[in-house]
Amino acid sequence: MIHPIRHLSFICVVLLASLALPSFAEQAINSQKYDIHYNAFNTMMVTPEVAQSYGFTRARNRALLNISVIDSQTMTPLPAVVSGTRTNILGQVLPLEFVQIKEQNAIYYIAQLRFTEEEMWRFELTVQPDLNAKPIPLKFSQIFYLEQ
Repeated sequence: MIHPIRHLSFICVVLLASLALPSFAEQAINSQKYDIHYNAFNTMMVTPEVAQSYGFTRARNRALLNISVIDSQTMTPLPAVVSGTRTNILGQVLPLEFVQIKEQNAIYYIAQLRFTEEEMWRFELTVQPDLNAKPIPLKFSQIFYLEQ
């Protein structure tokens, strides 16, 4: 079981990372059934203790992609099947490997990635909270910067 302080630290990092994004980028898609929140941020925003407890590598050239699914009616976190790829400007396509982090009041799907300074990646994901329904597509682009 993850220590509550580590859980709170991780939630704070995810929230701060979403606030650091431009205000015009909502970083969520909404439907009548689901709210799918997503963000990507440099691993240097995570404390060494939190990174170690979750098995993340902290480095200037590493980022975390975070996906969470919330039931729109009950506002409770939902499990989902999350998969996808990322593509750079050269057309190189790399798969993303998501790990589920399940906590008392949250479920996150996290993928780690490497990048170079000012590198832009296009993400094409599918999120499937209901295995009896079609996956929900999620596409976005983001430029990554090395943290000092």
